[in-house]
Amino acid sequence: MKLKFRSKLSNKELKQQTVESLKKELSEAKSLILFSSSMVTHKAFEELRQKLAETNAKLRFVKNTLFKVAAQELKLPESMYSAEVITGPTSVIYVLSDDFISVVKALDNQFGKQESVKVKIALLDKEIYNSSQVLEFAKIPSVSELQAKLVGLLNSPIQKLHYSLSYTTGKLVRSLSEIAKKGGE
Repeated sequence: MKLKFRSKLSNKELKQQTVESLKKELSEAKSLILFSSSMVTHKAFEELRQKLAETNAKLRFVKNTLFKVAAQELKLPESMYSAEVITGPTSVIYVLSDDFISVVKALDNQFGKQESVKVKIALLDKEIYNSSQVLEFAKIPSVSELQAKLVGLLNSPIQKLHYSLSYTTGKLVRSLSEIAKKGGE
């Protein structure tokens, strides 16, 4: 009996398709984070995927050799696919927006205390960062947090001005009202 779900492509063709898919994803990404993970539940990864989707990023598990081929063909920095980095299980987070700090925060919030998950290396804004440098970014406020703080700072003087003007005007109206009640004295 012949199985119908089997691909008619050879193993080599399947690998070439995977490399082409990786190349497409790597070229679309503005930043990349490579990390290793072991002893992590599927549920934890699904939670991370949901958080990453909110920040315009994707999680993918890659075969080291295929990732290396795709990275070499795209001429990524050699440190991204060196022998020290591409060992053991490797996961890649593709950051599709300019806000990679939110992605680092999501990764740190999800797996920060687990020793089984370690950031290997990252290509953030065309710069290479090691594990400790990447985790330092988690302490920096994200773009949306900074925007909210800026709006609050800009709004505060306006609110104070409005309050002082309306308070003074209100006080004048109340005073004139009291004078009118007393008969214009």
